[in-house]
Amino acid sequence: MPNRFTSRLFRLTKRLFVAGICLLGISLAVLAGYGFFLSGSLALPKSDEHPPLLIYGAPFFLTPGLHPQDAGLFDRLQRLEYRRVNGRPRVAGEYAVTHDAIDIFLHAQEESRLPARVVKLTLTEGIVSEVLSASDGQPAALVSLEPALISGMRRGSRQVREWIPLSRVPPTLIRTLLAIEDRRFFSHIGVDPISIGRALWTNLTHGAVVQGGSTLTQQLAKNLFYSPQRTFGRKIREVVAAVALECKYRKEDILESYVNEIYLGQAGPVSIYGVGEAAHRYFGKTVESLSIEEVALIVGLVKGPNVYSPVKNIENATKRRNVVLRRLRDEGLLTEDALKRSLNRPVKVVLAQDVLTDAPYFVDHLLREIEEGIRQEIPEGARVYSTLDPRAQQLAAQALQHGLAKLEKTYPSLADGDSPLQGAVVVLDVKHGHVLAMVGGRDYRTSQFNRAVQARRSAGSLFKPFVYLAGFEAARDQGEAGLTAATLLADEPLTLESGTGSWSPQNYDRQYRGQVSVRTALEQSLNVPAVRTAHRTGMASLTSLLQAFGVATPLADNLSLALGSSAVSLLQITAAYTGLANGGVVVHPVAISNLVRDGGETIWSPAVDRRQAASPQGVFLVTSLLKGVVDHGTAAKARAMGVQGPVAGKTGTTDGYRDAWFVGYTPDLAIGVWVGFDDERPIKLTGAQAALPIWSELAVRLIPRQHGDFDLPSGIVERRIDPRTGQLATAQCPEHRTEFFIVGTEPTVYCEVHGGGFLEQLKETFGVSP
Repeated sequence: MPNRFTSRLFRLTKRLFVAGICLLGISLAVLAGYGFFLSGSLALPKSDEHPPLLIYGAPFFLTPGLHPQDAGLFDRLQRLEYRRVNGRPRVAGEYAVTHDAIDIFLHAQEESRLPARVVKLTLTEGIVSEVLSASDGQPAALVSLEPALISGMRRGSRQVREWIPLSRVPPTLIRTLLAIEDRRFFSHIGVDPISIGRALWTNLTHGAVVQGGSTLTQQLAKNLFYSPQRTFGRKIREVVAAVALECKYRKEDILESYVNEIYLGQAGPVSIYGVGEAAHRYFGKTVESLSIEEVALIVGLVKGPNVYSPVKNIENATKRRNVVLRRLRDEGLLTEDALKRSLNRPVKVVLAQDVLTDAPYFVDHLLREIEEGIRQEIPEGARVYSTLDPRAQQLAAQALQHGLAKLEKTYPSLADGDSPLQGAVVVLDVKHGHVLAMVGGRDYRTSQFNRAVQARRSAGSLFKPFVYLAGFEAARDQGEAGLTAATLLADEPLTLESGTGSWSPQNYDRQYRGQVSVRTALEQSLNVPAVRTAHRTGMASLTSLLQAFGVATPLADNLSLALGSSAVSLLQITAAYTGLANGGVVVHPVAISNLVRDGGETIWSPAVDRRQAASPQGVFLVTSLLKGVVDHGTAAKARAMGVQGPVAGKTGTTDGYRDAWFVGYTPDLAIGVWVGFDDERPIKLTGAQAALPIWSELAVRLIPRQHGDFDLPSGIVERRIDPRTGQLATAQCPEHRTEFFIVGTEPTVYCEVHGGGFLEQLKETFGVSP
């Protein structure tokens, strides 16, 4: 009986063994067939395959009158990876600074067909007085730094990749990478049994997966061809693909693809692929100029790009870098002294996490603008030259982040709700309508909704300047009886009847001030005088004026429009204010300068949409009033925060304190800020409390300390008036003010309250200015 059982067991074992051998043979045959199939279908990417759409910022012009510090010249040079040297710059990308000059060896600019060359900026008291060609010492015209690369698109994702040939990758980086990730790379066939065995043993002894045994070729196969899901089937396919790649390509080809395709974290919404892009994003350097500590950090990111990201967790990044450095010491690639020096050096990245965003809201807006303009897909490899000023963008992002955080700290109730306090910032070039900066929210990673463009919120008091502008424009035909900056308005209870019933507008403080001038009414943002003015001028005039200034959203057909009851976007209302800054000329805002193919052929360049929306004289009066808002009106806090020079602007607070606005401008720049909640719950703060501090922080850093005043157009006269009566001031008047008037609307009667005027009339009779 035992012999029979043993015999049966032997036959069963034999059959199972034969079946196992057959199954193994079939599996190997299937895998071999799969490998053969993969060898024909798998292909390593090439440097010219699917080139990304590259998006550049605007060039920065070097002109006489430039203040290097105020304009952030050295920050711009660092962003473009220029290196400061002692002595004379000898290669492109170097610059030198002395007490009386800045020498810059400019990079070649292919898009402008300009070769690399040296320019000298001569300085007089810290200001650029001349821009000279260093080769002949002659003045150079239209000299600019090359546009900075700000973002890119590849296969629908936000990424920018510069393909680095293996010959350009420093040997130190290659040795470090192989020491950490794949020591037997040049001897295995795509799979390293020793590494797999070591990883299995380590994982078994630790009771968890703490180490992997994948080779560089396996990692490359996984990243290129398979999903990141950890399954046994995917692992088998990854192994077969790795062997197929090793059979098809040289080791050097695989290594070059790896160093260019490996995922190394995020820079805001932009995915970082490849060591060249990592060097640029994290350290602002070329891959050739990385230090050993920076090489160690980049190689350390391979294990966990987001866990060890230096912009997310500097402590984790430092620990991982130090692990890599110690491994280099153990491998004999780093001396003990060099290790100690490296360990003592802190991890430093170029930009903090809150500004390392590549202007994602702006890029989204830019791409929509292009799609609407060309009405077709953007060709692969095209280059977009945008209007973005990277420095302005960085400052705007910083100001918004800092300002919102400060508001939440000062007013803790703002941080209590489910949705966070939000804000948006727009910076526009007045003359050309270029969007210089756009921040559409607090964090693009959590919300891609662009509050600078897509949000429509009640404008509040931002419409009031246009109420008075409509009155000034109408005054031309009314002479002295027309509305002027000195006209007295009744700030008294008012009830108006409409089809929906009676309406009694009130001021924000529920107080009335009696007779006030137009200047005082706007400087103090009084509601009742604004409604009286709109009623006096007529709704048709106000509506057509707002539309002429680019407000394209539906407008209320009642007097509540004077108080900003209609909704606008931040970009729209800021663009309207550029019309005030630009003498009544409204330029439609654009984010793109030029779209070109890879070969340099222009695909599309938007036409300039420029129109005269109001007279220079009427607009000048409004600007004069808005300068008063900043000097001693509702925005006087800006001066206390350090804003200097001629600046005009207007606070905005909507009904129920749901929105806080401030839009301010100089002759060159217009900056708009909005603060509020997405769900429109009240923030219980005014524009002066919530938006103005953010605006002021940005303006102090962005607006030059010394800038020109607004041009005085012809057809404007000055008169000295008594602000209490709006009439010409006399020697008897206790106070007087110089006011501007459109010719023909200036007062001709001397003050009838304080008397006098005889001497002034006598001077006028004999042609002497009073």
